[in-house]
Amino acid sequence: MKKNKLTQNTNAEDLSQELKQLEKKSNQRIFFPIVALGGSAGSFHAFEQFFLHMPIDSGFAFVIVMHLQANTGLKAADLIQKFTAMPVQEAEDGLQIVPNHVYIIPPDRDMGMHNGNLLMFNISRSKGAHMAIDYFLQSLAEDQWNHAVAIIFSGMGADGENGVRMIKEKLGMAMAQFPESAEYPSMPAAAIKTGMVDYILIPEEMPLRLIQYLNHPALQEPISEEQLLERNNYTHIQKILMLLRSHTGHDFTLYKKNTISRRIERRIAFHQLPDYMHYVNYMRENPHEIEALFNELLIGVTKFFRDGAAFDALKPHLYAKLAQKNNDEPIRIWIAGCSTGEEAYSLAILLLEYLDSLKSDSPPKVQIFATDLDPRAIEQARSGYYFSNIISEISAERLDRFFVAKNNGYVVKKSVRGMIVFAQHNLIKDAPFTKLDLLCCRNVMIYLTADLQKKLMPIFHYSLNRNGLLFLGPAESVGVFSDAFHLIEPKWKIYERKEGTDGMAKIIDFPFHISNAPAKISKEIPEIPIIKNVVAENFHRILLEEYTPASLLVNEKGDILYINGIMDKYLQVTSGEATMNIYKMVKEELKYVISNAIHQAAVQKGSVEFTDLKLQEKEVFTLVDLTVKYITTNHLQGLFVLSFKEKGPVKKKRSRAIDSIRGEAVKELENELVYTKQQLHTTIEQMETSLEELKSTNEELQSTNEELQSTNEEALTTKEEMQSLNEELMTINLQYQNKTEELTRLNNDMKNLLDSTEIGTIFLDNHLNILRFTPQVTKLFNVISSDIGRSITHIVSNFDYPAIEATIVEVIEKLSGKELEVRTRKNDWYNLRIMPYRTIDNFISGAVLTFTRITPVKALEDRLSTLLSYVRKSINSMNEAAVLLDHEGKVLVVNKFFLTMFNLREFEIKELLLIDFVHNRWNTKKLDTLLDGYEDKEMYLQHEFRGLGVLKLMVGVNYLSIEESEKNGATIVTFKEQENETKKSREQGEDNFTTPS
Repeated sequence: MKKNKLTQNTNAEDLSQELKQLEKKSNQRIFFPIVALGGSAGSFHAFEQFFLHMPIDSGFAFVIVMHLQANTGLKAADLIQKFTAMPVQEAEDGLQIVPNHVYIIPPDRDMGMHNGNLLMFNISRSKGAHMAIDYFLQSLAEDQWNHAVAIIFSGMGADGENGVRMIKEKLGMAMAQFPESAEYPSMPAAAIKTGMVDYILIPEEMPLRLIQYLNHPALQEPISEEQLLERNNYTHIQKILMLLRSHTGHDFTLYKKNTISRRIERRIAFHQLPDYMHYVNYMRENPHEIEALFNELLIGVTKFFRDGAAFDALKPHLYAKLAQKNNDEPIRIWIAGCSTGEEAYSLAILLLEYLDSLKSDSPPKVQIFATDLDPRAIEQARSGYYFSNIISEISAERLDRFFVAKNNGYVVKKSVRGMIVFAQHNLIKDAPFTKLDLLCCRNVMIYLTADLQKKLMPIFHYSLNRNGLLFLGPAESVGVFSDAFHLIEPKWKIYERKEGTDGMAKIIDFPFHISNAPAKISKEIPEIPIIKNVVAENFHRILLEEYTPASLLVNEKGDILYINGIMDKYLQVTSGEATMNIYKMVKEELKYVISNAIHQAAVQKGSVEFTDLKLQEKEVFTLVDLTVKYITTNHLQGLFVLSFKEKGPVKKKRSRAIDSIRGEAVKELENELVYTKQQLHTTIEQMETSLEELKSTNEELQSTNEELQSTNEEALTTKEEMQSLNEELMTINLQYQNKTEELTRLNNDMKNLLDSTEIGTIFLDNHLNILRFTPQVTKLFNVISSDIGRSITHIVSNFDYPAIEATIVEVIEKLSGKELEVRTRKNDWYNLRIMPYRTIDNFISGAVLTFTRITPVKALEDRLSTLLSYVRKSINSMNEAAVLLDHEGKVLVVNKFFLTMFNLREFEIKELLLIDFVHNRWNTKKLDTLLDGYEDKEMYLQHEFRGLGVLKLMVGVNYLSIEESEKNGATIVTFKEQENETKKSREQGEDNFTTPS
């Protein structure tokens, strides 16, 4: 029954708080989803597909964050406007965002958001690369919370990865472009590796899923108390928590209910389920969803030196504590809720820098324990690998010293990794680490209920060494345990453990009882009563009551911890809120005295005494001595004992002289003057201390200002260099574009040339692998486009030439071409020409095979060969010497009578010009007139032939042509020996020339 009542009370409190928040929000501005689209190189096409599918009346506002340079002249807003009918404009400083509009970051600017207004800042590269997307997403998450959406598109690097973490921490939604569809997949891949991206889609599928998710009823603000009651059905949440505990072994009962319900509602919207009841059924049917919800609840966002000013504030206090330790004492640090390890490595870097400053041969041993509930985060922390965007969080000097560049990211060096032990740990049920010099638990308790926080603080106090440091997040505090911790840095919540708080050990309840019901009371063994010395006890009591002055035990804030004796004369209870603070309860006459006394005792670490203080009670003045003592014993160190010793009423004399009265008045005035001087001295000391602190702060600010000026100058120089480099890159890019266009044209020309010639061409590398081929090659080889890269020896050919492989290798090795005639199985003839493939640099990089179809030529050759054979037989069948000449006068056929007549062999005259043969062999020009022309002629020739003597011949010429006008026919030349006239001619020794009539 107690448990049920306590649960109902908790639910009622949560419900009333949410109703107040609902009423408050109704009086504020209207919230609507703001979608941040981050992209870099190659993202314009993705933006085009996204906006072409996004309705113009979705009710969302879109902010595009890109890496734009001012000197490119690119009008991004004009380009995006072509893709959507929504108004597109370049963001301006202070611009109010409205739905159904698109805003684009200006070039060379950082952009943030506050109360729905866009704010412009000068870019800052003081810590490394310009991470415009991370910067805006962090600002968007802090301003819009669950109304923020981050979508990461194509781009190089890892910008946006930290921003996605921030969006998810604030209950927003994250998308990423499917890496295979991105021109540059680095940015979306980095976001996906965080494990926090809800949807991984191609750009055209994103708008529909975005609208379905953001318009889901589970994510809408309740507009009535009935809807709020329906949403806060604690029974369904208990079922979900039970499934989580059964599956993972971790109980989230003591986590803030609002945080849990928000995370559950995100999963309901993700799966497009109607309500909690359907989600419970879905979890039971799909156990992997339990793991997904578990990971959703454990989302931890951190980065190196997060809140850098907080680490700067921690460093002097930590170094001062460590300087008091002996070298043989280990330095022990615990980072509770370390997430992916960035905070642990940040503290390890600070410790390494401290150890280097010691310059000791035997530095103290360092033990850093980093724990988290999420096993995936622990595994990532152990790997020590982080994306390249950490250069915006870590100085270049630390990056070079403590990290190693690897795979487009950085890995912590072994010197840093070896200091840390990472382990999975549950703050609620696992034993804490003890004897700690520093306990770091930042941004963890904001997710826990107040009851659990109250149980954790005594554990933290117990775990720390004396004067150990507690480092919390800026939104966290020690709560009601301010007496156990001294706040030394109010802004960054750095506390120091106090001594003298014995009650803390009694408050420790570990392991914690998860349920809100009180723990069962175990049966205790009854104690055996001990016989006490009644006389001694009563004697001590009488001494305390009768002879011990009225005393108080207070802390430095004036809170009363213990009272001894009767305090009616010194303290009074006032109307209003009940309090136990001495400054609010002490009488007016003692207020300033006690304040001054406690301050002096704290400064001197000793005792301070004030005498003859006057207290008025009903016209009676009483003298009182006040003693304030600073306690230095272990258990009560830092506390104060205030003792009041009453000296009785001020005595009045019946007759006093005027001088005596004046003397007493002067004495009283002198006492008041001394007291005033003491107060003034104290005030002056405090002012001097404050002045010194202000001087120190001023010096630090001046130094910081100088560093900022130097950094600004370096940034300006870097900007100018980057602008110059960007211009050079643009020029080179333009040249490359021109070259690309030229190569495209040449490639098109070459393709059309090869296709128009109908010459089959195939390109091979040195290993005879196919690089490219023209369509005509498919008639000679059974090759398809997918065979590119295969060896030509694996491809079946359609012609008879088995030695082609050896021939190609020979051409490549000997660098001499080959020309062959091959016949296909379909009796087509091709002229195969194999040439070495030479690059522009005259390197041999394979071979080129060309196939020219010569089937018609081959058929003509066959016909000519047949005809020539027929002519040869006809010439040989003649009874007289004869030769057949072509149109150029070359001897094609010579019969046996001619060879016999002139005592020749066939090779001596065949393929020679007959007129040259006559000139050179017969040494005569008498036949020139006969052989010149295209008419049938005949002449008589008498000539002395070498080795044959004088012969009398009748030489005839017959021209053979298809048409009379043609002058490229063949010629038959016949030689007839004139036997009857031979003797007569020899006697006369004359030559006669006749022409037939």
